[in-house]
Amino acid sequence: MPEDGYMKLFSSFRDSAVRDRHAWPLLVMICVTMIGSGMMAPVLSLYAATFGVTSTLVGMLVTIFGIGRLFANFPSGYLSQSFGRRPLLILGPLIIAIGCVGAALTNDFTHLLAWRFVQGLGSGMYMTVSIAALADMGDSSSRARLVGRYQAALQFGATIGPAFGGFVAERFGLAAPFWALLALSLATALLGVFSYRDRTAPSATLSGAFGAKRGLFTLPFISISLVSCVSFFTRTACLFQLMPLIGHDDFKLDVGAIGIGVTISAGAILFVLPLSTKLIERMGARWAVIASMFASALGVALLVAGSHPFWFWASMAVYGLAGGFNGPAVGAYTMECLRRSQYGAGMGMQRTISDVGYVVGPVAVGLAADKTPFGNVAGVWLTVALIVLSTTLFMISSAVSQSRRS
Repeated sequence: MPEDGYMKLFSSFRDSAVRDRHAWPLLVMICVTMIGSGMMAPVLSLYAATFGVTSTLVGMLVTIFGIGRLFANFPSGYLSQSFGRRPLLILGPLIIAIGCVGAALTNDFTHLLAWRFVQGLGSGMYMTVSIAALADMGDSSSRARLVGRYQAALQFGATIGPAFGGFVAERFGLAAPFWALLALSLATALLGVFSYRDRTAPSATLSGAFGAKRGLFTLPFISISLVSCVSFFTRTACLFQLMPLIGHDDFKLDVGAIGIGVTISAGAILFVLPLSTKLIERMGARWAVIASMFASALGVALLVAGSHPFWFWASMAVYGLAGGFNGPAVGAYTMECLRRSQYGAGMGMQRTISDVGYVVGPVAVGLAADKTPFGNVAGVWLTVALIVLSTTLFMISSAVSQSRRS
């Protein structure tokens, strides 16, 4: 690139960063939180296996976390609309910290499940309110850019987290990442105390949340929430469970290498995010959602394309590249479906629907592995089928919605 091109690129980045300076405290909090969350990806299923339980119960360790999020999502979003985002952005990480202490110290799998539920409560509270807080800051001209920055902060943390988690677990034991997550959760809460201030948000009303023309029971919102649900299913069923187990059992990779693989996936997401923002602005969120979901299906399918470790790395890279387009596209399309007075309740409702996938995913692929002769391969193809089905339904329903508006 010519020197003038570099200068223009740097100037554009600098001007954009200054323009969005009000969002940086929130973005830093999100990044720190995702570093901690990402540490769990390469070790969680292996940590559960040390308790001598079946694949289905290994999946329950992820599922119970999602159940906690289900309980927290909508109430947190709705309450933040009335009482402000900041108190819940502080309380969420503190609840996660409590769950980390319990999970690291327990020797009983039942107790471990209980502490993961506590962590899920805190995560649901924080993640729902953080995206609502971001939505407060934008308008139609800045929506795609801010969602892109949110995803960039999230994925930068997710890129660092898995490699760090694998490193910590390999040297200090599989329980050590819980202690590291404790420290990062406390740091996130402190950032909320000292660096984040609420912007003015309208009061929540049930009639406003469930409005008829733009609201939570309209075809566009329901269809994009279904896509988000399957994306969450894929993330927990594959990235948190199938990919580590297949990497360990079929490709003979150690926990450190698996952590690097998850980092490659997260790094690919981070790499493609600047392009995804431009793509959404140019061609619209709808087509970006469709293309990214089909690419995700390809990434998951590559996991069982061959026996050489190349296919593991290829799967992680393709899945990550697809995710870099999917997250901002889903977020931007969702915001188009809601009024500003619906952001808190709407984001809470969508995350509740999405977390159904988060909860069901690990159990579904665990049952597929335990109850069929195909093992983990059955879980892979189940996931691919759900991605294709949900994307096809979204294509049809969003086309119908567009034709009605025109």
